[in-house]
Amino acid sequence: MPPTPCSRHRRLGFRLVALLTPALLLGVLEVSLRLAGYGYPTRYFLPAQIDGRAVWVENDKFGWRFFPPAIARSPTPTVFPATKEPGTFRIFLLGESAALGDPRPAYGVGRYLEVLLRERFPDARFEVICAAMTAINSHGVLPIARECAALEGDLWIVYLGNNEFVGPFGLANPFDLRAPGRLTVRTVLALRATKLGQLTETLLARLRPTRPGSPAWQGMKTVAEHPVLPTDPARETVYRNFERNLEAIVRTGLRARARLLLCTVASNLRDCPPFASTQPDALPPDRAANWSNLWLRAIAAQASTNHTEAAALLERALPLAPHLRRTPLPSRSLRPLRRAP
Repeated sequence: MPPTPCSRHRRLGFRLVALLTPALLLGVLEVSLRLAGYGYPTRYFLPAQIDGRAVWVENDKFGWRFFPPAIARSPTPTVFPATKEPGTFRIFLLGESAALGDPRPAYGVGRYLEVLLRERFPDARFEVICAAMTAINSHGVLPIARECAALEGDLWIVYLGNNEFVGPFGLANPFDLRAPGRLTVRTVLALRATKLGQLTETLLARLRPTRPGSPAWQGMKTVAEHPVLPTDPARETVYRNFERNLEAIVRTGLRARARLLLCTVASNLRDCPPFASTQPDALPPDRAANWSNLWLRAIAAQASTNHTEAAALLERALPLAPHLRRTPLPSRSLRPLRRAP
């Protein structure tokens, strides 16, 4: 007897069941994990009660979404009222370790600003809230900015830009994807915000082969062994991600009716020189030998503080390996942004 053909409605029903059943099971598992208290919160600010007052405090596990827990940094201790008191001018400082003042947050930008404002305007009331954290970059600052949008900030100071290559999802970060597209970053962060995603990541970490010694935070030394070549095409992805994230931060602040101040992070070659030098690859033997000779002589001249001779030797070495020439940064500017009505 030939099988009875399924009707169109029955086939559609089977397809819906096949699609909805896994989604329902995943939803039940997510709700169960939340009810059981599994995982960690992913917000930067957490609600709390102190002396009967509703306040916001820092989430010491915020960095777990961006780094392995063993090396993740924590925000500086923060407490401020959940509801802004009348007459208070609230300032959020957004950024990385430079904004935080690492390793001495008590002497950071926010504390200096607070003292200067108090001295300049003794009759006014200011709240300077440092929402900055060591080792993150614009991928981490953007979700913080979205939280600040609901917290009645009058001014946002964005002191940002040093960690785009070495921070989360950067080219020199050995703990995560190397410079993925922004859509990939947002997908990964969204999954890590779920309890099911956190459980999956924990199980995968346990299945990976263990390496001798446990990971430890070593500051910039952690990423110094993964230098970024000036010819690496993925640099363009890092620039593009930073541009889009910065635009999103600005638009978020404007929609929250906050004033924004964008700052370039102060730095200089004396206090923050390049972490490594690259050697030329795939040069003919004679050119490679000539380059190495000039390079070693330049290093010796620099060690003896003969900087003029060192610079001249390096200028002679550069044409032998032109691919090592520093490529200019892309010329970009933020697209015109309008204040939200």
